[in-house]
Formats: sequence, structure tokens, C-alpha cells
Amino acid sequence: VLRDQGVSVDEIKLYGESENYDALDESFNEDSFSELEAVMTKTRYLEFRRWPVEWGWCRDLQSFIFVFKRHHRIVLERPEYGYATYFFELLDSLPVGWQVMRLVTAMKLTRCGRITLIENKPLSVGEDLSEGEAKVLMQYGWVPNTGLGTMLNYCDRVVHDRKNESDSSEWRSKIGKLLVDAYNGGTIVSASLVEDVIEQDSEQTQIKTEL
Repeated sequence: VLRDQGVSVDEIKLYGESENYDALDESFNEDSFSELEAVMTKTRYLEFRRWPVEWGWCRDLQSFIFVFKRHHRIVLERPEYGYATYFFELLDSLPVGWQVMRLVTAMKLTRCGRITLIENKPLSVGEDLSEGEAKVLMQYGWVPNTGLGTMLNYCDRVVHDRKNESDSSEWRSKIGKLLVDAYNGGTIVSASLVEDVIEQDSEQTQIKTEL
């Protein structure tokens, strides 16, 4: 579908585990392209202006991920998640790759789906999450009894019901508006997480040195 729309393989970055070679989910088809195209249009325009932007396919989530650095947003387009595009805050104080991996890792967990994200329900260990799942999330800054949306800096979503709508301009405009508002609104800084990430990087470097 993407090749038919003029997208080359070289344009698509791959996110997630490199050993996962699952094919594109059958839920993504030509009918799904209109939602993806709306975000891709913004991406190509910014690439033309030489602004820092990247996008690609995440095998682990069967989703497309867009990173708009100057707009401080990570955008998730997942066919399985119905007709909606999801926006997350991108922090200047943390590595982009680490933030993308945090999103992928959290959304891979069985109990961390769309509803959990949107409702931002406080999650408790033993009831909502296993101890193993909680340990994984805590490595990425999750605090027990807080929501997944808080951890991932979930901002908003744009719903696009293409089956029941005759005009797609409204939700396309909203996608653009959310990016513009994000660009004008600046970004937040998380000093505590920065320290944790630096500490983790130091530990990994030490392990490599010892090996």
C-alpha cells in the first residue's frame, strides 16, 4: 500500500526489537492509509524544510511512530487502535530513542492498552500489573498507583471516523493544529528522569567495559 502511494523503503525507519520479523498486520490496508497519510503529509513538509523529523514502522506494536522534535511530540498511528491518532509529549531533557523505547515497551504490555492509556487510571501492583510488569515500567519512570498516560506524557488523540463522515478536513486540520500548538507551547523538563537515564547509561557503559 505504501509503495503504491509513492513511499520508498528507505524512508521508513524501524523501531522496536530488531529480531522481531512479524509482517504488517492485516488490519492495515488501503482503507487505513488516509489516517496515516494525514500525518505523513506533515512529515514530508517538515523534511522539505529540513526540520528534524523521523517516522517508521514498529513491529512490536504493529504501529507507525512519528517523531516531531521541534513540535515536542511523538505520534502513534496504530490500525488496531481504531480510527484515532495519539499524541505524546517529547521531552528535550531526555534522549529521543529512550522515549520512543519507553512508549514501545509500555504499550507492549498486555494490560497497557488504549483504554488504560486514555483513562489514565492509577495502576496498582498485583491488581492491574504483575510485579514483573511493574518492574519494567518503573525502569522508565513509572510511579506505583499512577496512570500510564502520566508516565508516557499522553497529550491528546484525534478521532477520525471515515466510515460515517463525508468530510475528513476537520480531523486533518486538528492533527495540524495539535502540532502547531505543541510547537508554540514549548516543552516540559523532568530532572529526576534525566538523572535516572544518565545513571542507567553509566551502568551499561560499566558493564560493557568489564566485559
